[in-house]
Amino acid sequence: MIEREIENLLESDLRNKGYIIDVNNKNRQVYRQTPKTENEIKLLNGKKPDFIIYDNERTYPIAIIETKKSNYIKLENALNQAIEYAKILNAKIIILYNGSKYIFYWAATKESLFIDNKELDYLPTIEILQKFNTNRLFISNQIQINDKNDLINIFKESNNKLREAGITIGLGRFTEFSNLLFLKLISEKNSFGDIKIPKHLLWESYKDKDGIELLIYINKIIMPELNILFNSTQNIDLFSELKIQDYSKLKYIVNKLDQLNLSSINTDIKGDAFEYFIEKYNSNNNDLGEYFTPRHIVKFLIDIIKPNYREKIYDPFCGTGGILISAFEYILKDIKYKGILNDDTLKVLRKETLFGSEISDTAKIAKMNMILTGDGHSNVKKQDSFLNPIENEYDIVITNIPFNLSANKEQAENYKYKIEKGNAIAIQHIIKSLNNNINARAAIIVPESVLSDTNLKDLRLDLLKSGMLKGIISLPSKTFLPYTEAKTSILILGGKNTPKKENVFFYKVKNDGFTLTTRRRKQSGINDLDEFINIYSYLDNNVENENLFFVSRDELSGDNNVSFLLFKYRDYLKENNVRLGDILNRVRIHNTNMYETASITKQEFWGMPIGNDFWGENFISVTSADTSNYNVVNPKCISFNPARANIGSFGINIGNKPLSVTNAYPVFEIKNKKFLPEYIYLLLRKNNDILEEIANRCYGTVRQSLSPEDFLKIQIPIVPIEIQQSIVKQAYDIYNKFIKYKEKLENINIE
Repeated sequence: MIEREIENLLESDLRNKGYIIDVNNKNRQVYRQTPKTENEIKLLNGKKPDFIIYDNERTYPIAIIETKKSNYIKLENALNQAIEYAKILNAKIIILYNGSKYIFYWAATKESLFIDNKELDYLPTIEILQKFNTNRLFISNQIQINDKNDLINIFKESNNKLREAGITIGLGRFTEFSNLLFLKLISEKNSFGDIKIPKHLLWESYKDKDGIELLIYINKIIMPELNILFNSTQNIDLFSELKIQDYSKLKYIVNKLDQLNLSSINTDIKGDAFEYFIEKYNSNNNDLGEYFTPRHIVKFLIDIIKPNYREKIYDPFCGTGGILISAFEYILKDIKYKGILNDDTLKVLRKETLFGSEISDTAKIAKMNMILTGDGHSNVKKQDSFLNPIENEYDIVITNIPFNLSANKEQAENYKYKIEKGNAIAIQHIIKSLNNNINARAAIIVPESVLSDTNLKDLRLDLLKSGMLKGIISLPSKTFLPYTEAKTSILILGGKNTPKKENVFFYKVKNDGFTLTTRRRKQSGINDLDEFINIYSYLDNNVENENLFFVSRDELSGDNNVSFLLFKYRDYLKENNVRLGDILNRVRIHNTNMYETASITKQEFWGMPIGNDFWGENFISVTSADTSNYNVVNPKCISFNPARANIGSFGINIGNKPLSVTNAYPVFEIKNKKFLPEYIYLLLRKNNDILEEIANRCYGTVRQSLSPEDFLKIQIPIVPIEIQQSIVKQAYDIYNKFIKYKEKLENINIE
């Protein structure tokens, strides 16, 4: 998208929000490049902000807007440039805009803007913008439910009631609750294009019924008639009969939902709450068996692919429909902006644009979600995509493939490479489904094993030689928390006839805008996803960015395994860093003296507790009867579990006597006296950059594993020994206090 197109989008958005931008209107609030007064022009001294927003009375500037430029400029530089303009004009707010996303800052502090503790990511009205006196604004009294936790509590109660009613399988409870929730939402909305829901099918008509009458009415009247209304197709009804047989529990949930006026709740809060419920539901019970793609990653995929009106978009593993819904919203916004939104274009968008498959009953949730969003549900099928290959059909595929599934001969038989692995079949299914259009394209989230699995070598070579592989975006290892810490990447593909380029790009995302913790809290400011969208249209110019690398197709295909792991090709030593191989020696001493066996676990601070102390009586079941071939770990030596290094399974022997560990665990000793072993260990366990580097270097077919050779290639910063000593002493002091108080707690005696 060129700069002027982005400015046009911005101007359209400003008009829709009530801003006056017409240069001939004496009341205009938005000025482009040239400010309002001669004095302000003089103060800027030739500098030209993209847009300046004035207050409603047009007396002073309140915001500076900087849009994406025609040449690549880092977002941080654009921000600093805007701050300079803001200081000159005394404007309070900075807005960066790239055509699909807004980023807001309080100019004085470079802090993000928040409304009701939620980071602002949409263009508000000028009346709202004027109300900011700091970077935080509270207007929560405008809605009945201010916090997603208000909804989450009701969702949790409903989940518990369904469990008490005997629905023990997670997907069953999820589907049951979704049916009831969507009955309420559909009744509140009651406007779906040509479909008008009759009064006797609306919530108010049956919510006061009791016991068996309520269940029968929902199952025998509501569900069948709604399925007819929404024209269910193939083998999937939109609504299925409720399975709950405890009428009091059903009535309890209906009463709880009845308390909510969901249409009055901010859409983002409602969406956040429902997604949060699904996430917690899955992570706590671990029985839905699905990973839900984080919404900021979905939006990132859509911003990369930029779907157009009349392009056919396919998600063969659509889950609850999040990707298809985001594509729908993106195109709807685009046709509104272009002034071509009418009954005909909306019909094309609803009926001829979005296509999806999902093997589980989650397909029903996808259809419901799409109806509530604006439609597009009619082309979602409940089916096994592996068994239903599609050839040369779609302009765009955007999906998150099911990770590391096993597959059978019948499924594999449909594809070029008869590999009985879900990863291989999923990628081949996507390739097959793309049409021959020169602009065909795909964005696919894959587990890291796809990049190195030897079974997929020929498939990777095909992607290279055909020119379909355009690039790989490496996501942080904890992007999919709380479901999995597995490392993931995004494959960016062109179509079969997309012009072939000499190089493949690699982009390393270190900061995706959220903390890399289980709770994944939103972080404010510019992140690497924002920066990639900013840089993407300039990739042909071989632009420079610290996270961006280019590797030729010849170099990639020349690797014995055709590996797509970046560190195999670009592993430069950073300034003021040293590799572990220059600090550590690997040692191999067999346990002929039968030293006590230790465990290695991230659950203990120094990572290497005595096995019996840690496991208790169960330890005998996890160790060998004869440990003479175990590896000896002398005092101050470091060891790790290769198969769990990516989640921090390192240990150091801080005791005064040797220990032993299974011979699968390599052992290392310090050879460079400029480094303390405890300091090295603390870096391996507590430094986020090094943890991510470890995750990047872990690879394997089934379980991601760190080899001793790749471990020694990891870089750490060179730090003076005095600073190392201070850090290690602080760690020992805190640890010793912890042990002291732990012993006191254990020895409490209550008479």
